[in-house]
Amino acid sequence: MSFYLDYAKADFGDERSSNRMVAILEQLASDPTASISAACMDPYQAKAAYRFLSNEDVTVEEITKITRDVTINLINESKPSVVLIPQDTTGVNYSGLLATEGLGSIGNAKNALGIQVHSAVAIGENGEIFGLLAQKFWTRPPEDFGKSEGRDAKPIEEKESNKWLETLVNAGASLQTGTKAVHICDREGDIYELFCMAKRESHSLLCRKCYNRNIEEESGSEKLDELINAHPVDGKIIIEVPRDSHTNRKERNAEIAIKFGKCRITKPVQLVSSKDLPKSIEVYFVSAEEIDPPPGQEKILWNLITNVPTDSLEDAVTRIAWYTQRWKIELFHRTLKSGCNVEKLQSSTAEKLKKLIAIYSIIALQLMHLSYAARMHPDESCETYLSEEEWKILYCVANKTRELPESAPTILEAVIMIAKLGGFLARKSDGFPGVTVIWRGLTRLYTILDAAPFLSV
Repeated sequence: MSFYLDYAKADFGDERSSNRMVAILEQLASDPTASISAACMDPYQAKAAYRFLSNEDVTVEEITKITRDVTINLINESKPSVVLIPQDTTGVNYSGLLATEGLGSIGNAKNALGIQVHSAVAIGENGEIFGLLAQKFWTRPPEDFGKSEGRDAKPIEEKESNKWLETLVNAGASLQTGTKAVHICDREGDIYELFCMAKRESHSLLCRKCYNRNIEEESGSEKLDELINAHPVDGKIIIEVPRDSHTNRKERNAEIAIKFGKCRITKPVQLVSSKDLPKSIEVYFVSAEEIDPPPGQEKILWNLITNVPTDSLEDAVTRIAWYTQRWKIELFHRTLKSGCNVEKLQSSTAEKLKKLIAIYSIIALQLMHLSYAARMHPDESCETYLSEEEWKILYCVANKTRELPESAPTILEAVIMIAKLGGFLARKSDGFPGVTVIWRGLTRLYTILDAAPFLSV
């Protein structure tokens, strides 16, 4: 059950290292929560894995490059008309690794140590996970914690926020003609320079509004918030709000009032001296506000800005649908931390930890891809992902039987069986199994498959 053969094409200057990359992916995927030694299950294999991580020719840049290449190939094979590229940052906490060389400050706590990771994933309009298009790692010098003096005066190239501009360019390159790449950001991506670069490089950008920006006066308002508030409702839609166990949100239907329009936001005061930036940029706004939310439930309120023409209610609804896929980047980071337990990794240097995070990122995305394949293509045969021997063993173990069906189960049926191995009860009220329980089931399935030579099916 290998999803990782394409990663043998990585160029580490030695074919053996490229093959070792595939072996490590398969070994770590067999039990993502285990240590490297435990996952390899063999002292010689574990030694080879540690030697791989210590190899100076094995760089984070090459790991992320092959990951991007595999993703680009998958996108180009699928030929989608639109690819959504949500990007976001997370801090990976290694505060307990005081002896690890090269860690930096993360978060708001003075003594918190770790690595900053900014990632961009490729998503289809229907939620399909294509893979990872960009990933950037860095550490903040601990001695700079809390220092903000002069930060605003620095050019964007000297700020951490330049990660949004770098990723915009790196993640959107190499897609085939005919595929529209739409970069999606949360409030942190509401950066004037980012919209300028998007225009200059002909990239599509959609982000959630953070700042009440000044706008050109012909719109009749001086501020963006004023313009949105004064704009009449253009239409209403009903959306399904999914259940969220993390926030105790119940599933419900919500009536949403939609507004959309166009304006020109002006260059912020602190950027007036930046001669290479235009004085104003044309953007479209889309507002989605819930009408009469249930008592105790937080109201849905999204104010979005984009450079993608939005001239109709249908266009506005599409922009909202695009933004709803942004949470996939958060799910990716959650899977990386909770499913792969990357914050429990140990190493002597931050550089080796970065390599491991990049490798576990591949595993996390493959899990997400399997989960969403079951949602989007439930009737597809599981033999796309499992060999005949593998699905037969899975079927017998999950159903506690030796009687096999005449044909292979569907991918949905296989994922449900895998989830059952992970403790999923599959009651009507349980809905679709989450990523974590699927991960636990896959770990158990790998263990069972290791014993396959001793089983008769």
